[in-house]
Amino acid sequence: MKKLALILVLVCTFVTLFSIAPSALELPLRVVINGTKLEFPDAQPFIDANGRTQTPARFIGEALGANVTWDGVQKKAVFESDGNTLVLYIGKREYDVNDTKKQMDTEALLIDGRTFVPARYVAEALGATVEWDASIRTVYINTKDNPTSTPTPTQGETVKYYDGVAFNDVTDVDAYGRITVEKSKEFLLNFTKHLKFVKENGKYYIVCDYPEKPEGYDWHLGIKIFNKDGSYESYNHLTRVPGCQIPKEGSFKKEAIGISNISNVDFFNISISLNNPNSGNTGLLNIVYTIGGGDKWCTFVPESGLYKNESYTDTFDFNKMFQWN
Repeated sequence: MKKLALILVLVCTFVTLFSIAPSALELPLRVVINGTKLEFPDAQPFIDANGRTQTPARFIGEALGANVTWDGVQKKAVFESDGNTLVLYIGKREYDVNDTKKQMDTEALLIDGRTFVPARYVAEALGATVEWDASIRTVYINTKDNPTSTPTPTQGETVKYYDGVAFNDVTDVDAYGRITVEKSKEFLLNFTKHLKFVKENGKYYIVCDYPEKPEGYDWHLGIKIFNKDGSYESYNHLTRVPGCQIPKEGSFKKEAIGISNISNVDFFNISISLNNPNSGNTGLLNIVYTIGGGDKWCTFVPESGLYKNESYTDTFDFNKMFQWN
């Protein structure tokens, strides 16, 4: 309980320092078609027992340009588009594409009178390509008429990619000049792929190669390493403690000079945010990892208490980041 209370205090401190005002609340699971997030006004998509993203049939079908019909007698959903016909049967893994029988690893579902279909099989049967990014729980679908995921900007907008993350300088920025909650999640989770704790020749290092970011924004990385005796080391770009300052851009390989034996380390507490220097951020990513098992989580914490935290603990690769064991 003492550790949990300490972690919560640290998270609140980072939120206070690095953020100011609210943004929008997004869906925990996203489906993006040709660069645009698909909105589901009532029934929401979910991951089924087979690890597939299930979406309401009509919404995804129509978003892909198909005519969708439901046969209540045979309990089947029919998708027709550009001469292609897809038929999915409730509770069956067998499905039809242009009268050819095929097999999938899951099935369509009927829940509370609503038909749910696996996004990948629908999209691919209609000629689209599908990519799944587990770290940000997003299905990216691109149609044959739009082979890249680059969103089409409207007048006055510019879309650029930063280490694979698309950023629209109008729609991805809130009224305060901060990156929106939804886009912050993508940038912060992408950041975790560039941070590692490695051991070389008996020494312990923090290694980071900062990913690209939109112009006018700053990364804030704070790392606290707690020992079992209650002492800790704090690494960030603001500290004046000798040996503990890290840069806020570029790359670095910092030796954790206070660590001589990993068995003395209790847990790590990491906070990452992407800030507008004038107005802060819309939230931060908090990662906690306890040596030898115990508490661990990866959670996006919105700046405003009006919005819910979003956990990525179940999909986050802790072993890839923490290699001191």
